[in-house]
Amino acid sequence: MKQPLSFHVLGPLSVGYGGRCLDIPGAKQRILLAALLVKFGQVVCVDELVDRIWGARPPCRPRRALHTCLTRLRHSLADLPDAPGLIRTSNAGYSVHASAETLDFARFTDLLGRARAAGAAADLPRESAALGEALSLWRGERALPDVASDSLHRDVVPGMHQLRIEALERRGELELELGHHRELVGELRALTSAHPFHERFWQQLLLALYRCGRKVEALLAYAELTSHIREGLGVEPGPQLRDLHLAILRDDRVPPLHTAS
Repeated sequence: MKQPLSFHVLGPLSVGYGGRCLDIPGAKQRILLAALLVKFGQVVCVDELVDRIWGARPPCRPRRALHTCLTRLRHSLADLPDAPGLIRTSNAGYSVHASAETLDFARFTDLLGRARAAGAAADLPRESAALGEALSLWRGERALPDVASDSLHRDVVPGMHQLRIEALERRGELELELGHHRELVGELRALTSAHPFHERFWQQLLLALYRCGRKVEALLAYAELTSHIREGLGVEPGPQLRDLHLAILRDDRVPPLHTAS
């Protein structure tokens, strides 16, 4: 049985079908596909696509150059089901026409919406599960690292990364509230290593370690953070981390988890 069609932007750009990964040759075709996929379900205007592909140095005839790029992209996607109608043209621009289930970013944002709905209903396990499923769609820390578009990485990718960070923060808070401290420690160590100046991950790590009965490790983690930010930024940890550090030193039974307002 053939595997379904899939587009991936939460990590390196890829297109999968029939159990294999399709080759999208040419940097410009890859930028064009990525620019359409990150606005899945929307029409992307010609001017925006030209900016994504050529930036400050557009060709003399940008519409013709874009049409040539699109023709080559369509040729690369010719083996996909319903290929002729996959990228649609209108007076306003171009759009990808496929099921939202085929794109990892569309599934990611849908799962974030489900998580918010579960949170509004005070169903913490369901909220955490939805966030965990959403985060599992990411393949690495960065979106589209292999797509060479300054415009995309300036205007679009940072927002995608911010959604991931917010989901990681919220899931950590939920898992701590649900008492899953031991299961969370390894993940938080990886996050503090990848984001050494992100205090909320350090706060969660300290609390998880302390609630596991690993007070010394929690204090050592605080010392590590303090060293990082003193050397890198010349400042001290923020007030919430300092309060948590003092609570751990005092052996408070259940130090609070301060969350963003």
